[in-house]
Amino acid sequence: MMIRKVLAFGLVSAITALANAQIVTNFEQGGKLYWKFNSGQYNITGALSLSGNISASNPLEFPLQDLNNDGRQLDVELRIQDLFPDLGINYTLNLIGTVVSENSNEAILRWAADVNPNQCVTVSISGTTVQVLITRLAGALQARVTPIACQSNPYNSEWQNVTLQFEDNGGDANNFLRVEGYLFCPNVPIDALFATAIVNNMDWEAYGGGFTGVFGNVNGDNIVDDADLLQVLFNFGSDDAATDTNGDGIVDDADLLTVLFNFGASC
Repeated sequence: MMIRKVLAFGLVSAITALANAQIVTNFEQGGKLYWKFNSGQYNITGALSLSGNISASNPLEFPLQDLNNDGRQLDVELRIQDLFPDLGINYTLNLIGTVVSENSNEAILRWAADVNPNQCVTVSISGTTVQVLITRLAGALQARVTPIACQSNPYNSEWQNVTLQFEDNGGDANNFLRVEGYLFCPNVPIDALFATAIVNNMDWEAYGGGFTGVFGNVNGDNIVDDADLLQVLFNFGSDDAATDTNGDGIVDDADLLTVLFNFGASC
């Protein structure tokens, strides 16, 4: 009787641990973020005075990367001109992703960067084109991430299926872009040429995840069956990332249970 109780407690613990870690692990396993900017506003002050609304961008596909070598595939390379076409800033910004919080119902993820490029780029805004020496680029995006039923990608049916929905979260303090620099790219700083551009009041959304290992689909064929069970058994005790359903670094009982509990599921 005592042995059965210990085994039952271990089973419940494994299930609970899986549920609590599922959202971010599913996101990493999916490997991509599908992002759409809907609207926002920009305000430029200093040597140049402009303000206005930013048009919606086309949906963008961002591969997830580990750009800061922290072992998490949560980071993205953001080409500013693609995301905010109205700004015309041709520069790629590495946004580092962090997990603010996570439970079984939702996760809060934040991407941020603050760099000093000291790079001369061409900027085109509202018909005005000018060379700008960008001395600082700072930005952040924060999302509330919630699980959704596995479905075709709303942005492009040819992209992979998705199981997570992202909504902007945290207001202007956590969703902004700040650009500082000098007009005409002077060789030495000239205060009269200094300008600051701020993008805020952002409305954006995204999708990610997929029918991945957290659902027991370790071989990626969109159905949990004998093939997934065999893959777990053959890799049992290893650190094979593709078979490690919960991302804890080892293929063990918890991964086997994931496949068994989801056996027959498909997307």
